[in-house]
Amino acid sequence: MTKLRSYDTDELVLHRLFFALKPSEEAIGEIAEIRDGLGPVQSHIPDEKLHMTLFVHDRPTTPDPELIDRMSKVAAKIAGPAMRVALGELIGNVSNVLLRPGDHMPVLGAFRDKLAYGLAVAGVPSMRGYRFDPHVTIAYGMRDSFRRSVPLISWRSDELVLVHSLVGLTEHRILGRWKLGD
Repeated sequence: MTKLRSYDTDELVLHRLFFALKPSEEAIGEIAEIRDGLGPVQSHIPDEKLHMTLFVHDRPTTPDPELIDRMSKVAAKIAGPAMRVALGELIGNVSNVLLRPGDHMPVLGAFRDKLAYGLAVAGVPSMRGYRFDPHVTIAYGMRDSFRRSVPLISWRSDELVLVHSLVGLTEHRILGRWKLGD
């Protein structure tokens, strides 16, 4: 946690940098339909913040430009394919509601491992305890736990984004975008 206070409260702000894949506009519509049909939840994730996290790095203070530059250079070097992302399972509990792949996605896993390795070599460790588990969070705080299949939501992901998240302020700032594939 940082000592920076949020603008209008005494809440501490956590700085988080993460690489992610963003869903297509069509997929966002399909995700929103499922999210909006959940019933009572603590909060929904807005359309513009929907993403699949590949790598997370927490910071105690505002990230310095040198760190962002190192992360950006790794992203620029990673030759990743455009890849099909497919979500077919909805899981909810008191913490969050997630859309997850119905099947293993080896191309996504290999790309994520390549990115994480490049960042480690560049001296950028992942967040302590972070384990890659592909999903898109769509809401927080369900009363009941559940797991069920949903109609497949699929998109061709052709862009990697680097995001600076101000966790206590629920703010996302896009720091970089890199094309994937040919």
